[in-house]
Amino acid sequence: MIMAFIDETSDNKFKDYFGLCCAVVNLNFYKNLKTKFQKVLIDNEWDTSVEFKGSYLFSESKGCPTISVDKRIDMAEALLELNVSNQNARMKFFYLAINSTTNSKAIYLESLPLLLRKSLKRAKDTSMGKNVLSLHCDYRSDVSIPEIRNIVLPVIEEKNYTLFEDVVLPSSNFHTVGILYADIVGYLMARIDNISNDNEIFDNLSDKEIQSNGKYLKPRFHV
Repeated sequence: MIMAFIDETSDNKFKDYFGLCCAVVNLNFYKNLKTKFQKVLIDNEWDTSVEFKGSYLFSESKGCPTISVDKRIDMAEALLELNVSNQNARMKFFYLAINSTTNSKAIYLESLPLLLRKSLKRAKDTSMGKNVLSLHCDYRSDVSIPEIRNIVLPVIEEKNYTLFEDVVLPSSNFHTVGILYADIVGYLMARIDNISNDNEIFDNLSDKEIQSNGKYLKPRFHV
């Protein structure tokens, strides 16, 4: 089984910007990835009642207030490196950005099939459930499961997959690791698209603090 996780991102400064990220992983490797993801958060004393979102990385006023920006950057790097180690299966990420939108729901429904078509290779091996797809989209109050199902089924069938049960729309939290990965990568991709000054990504940090810490100037993320 293949698992696909979808999350969207936006930009506070550029209101028309809309991004959509898809994280794809084989079910065989999901348990190991989830266990290690959660261990990073627990070992760093992140409050597990608070999701580890991309938008919290550079702001000590959001997320878990006891964790510094410096430590958050280390945590995010560790989480992303779980996907580049030879000892772990790599979760693959795909990103789609729209730079002009006035209706986020319409853009979401238009973009999702495009992103999914880009993210899924045509299934050639149909034995033992290898062409079954489990699709999880971060919850949106303005989009229903039937609306998503109707637009993704043609793509799923085109790629020779069978949808596992139905589309799932969970609210992201400590346990929705796939969606959290899509959130973090989507956030970083949006920042790459939009920041004109490195300092713009940090919240409540002085220029002196940023300049004195090279990690803040060049976060070591591989996306």
